[in-house]
Amino acid sequence: MRGRTMYVVPFSMGPLGSPIAHIGVENPDSAYVAVNMKLMTRMGAKVLEVLATTVTSFRGALGRHSARTRPKDVPWPCNKSTSTSSTIPRPRRSGRSARGYGGNALLGKKCFALRIASVMGREQGWLAEHMLILGVESPEGKKHYVTAAFPSACGKTNFAMIIPPPAFKGWKVTTVGDDIAWIKPKDGRLRAINPESGFFGVAPGTGWDTNPNCMETIKTNTIFTNVALTPRATCGGKA
Repeated sequence: MRGRTMYVVPFSMGPLGSPIAHIGVENPDSAYVAVNMKLMTRMGAKVLEVLATTVTSFRGALGRHSARTRPKDVPWPCNKSTSTSSTIPRPRRSGRSARGYGGNALLGKKCFALRIASVMGREQGWLAEHMLILGVESPEGKKHYVTAAFPSACGKTNFAMIIPPPAFKGWKVTTVGDDIAWIKPKDGRLRAINPESGFFGVAPGTGWDTNPNCMETIKTNTIFTNVALTPRATCGGKA
């Protein structure tokens, strides 16, 4: 790590101060990671204020992410001999080396919200799942919440941001989360929260024809990664 600029990134998965949220601290050498964490989590000084009042019972996760394993003048390695990834549930630690994909580079994403949290949930009696959460309200004002599990790139974000078709006039759909659900029992019922703050979706299958809500969302405050635009590229049938 000698000679590199390191960032201290305190973040909260779930609303700040919530009894069902958990705090983490990531130590990356990548500004890209730090900016992504700002979009995808509740990150910053306010997290430290919450941590200061709960430090004796800290039950979050710590992680280090390095975008490089070689000197800066050497191209970024992208092979099995130089890229490493590890998540250790006990103690709650995570390490990444030469990982550029957002889901692996961001501690709050797969590493904490799914891998580490699944072990925490098993120990504490709750679930960390790869699921979307949405609310569906009838014209009469009766609202139900739905969770649904799909593997990566199978349409969770598109489903979570669905717009009721014309035949369902008066119905409303509310997006709570598009990728991860923490499901905790309370008063005999299961209650789910989205531990993330922003949306995290993959590009294939997402366009104006399939998800106009998402297309409107990504006009601002969006980071694209592993995405290339070519002369033949289309987005939902529109160039």
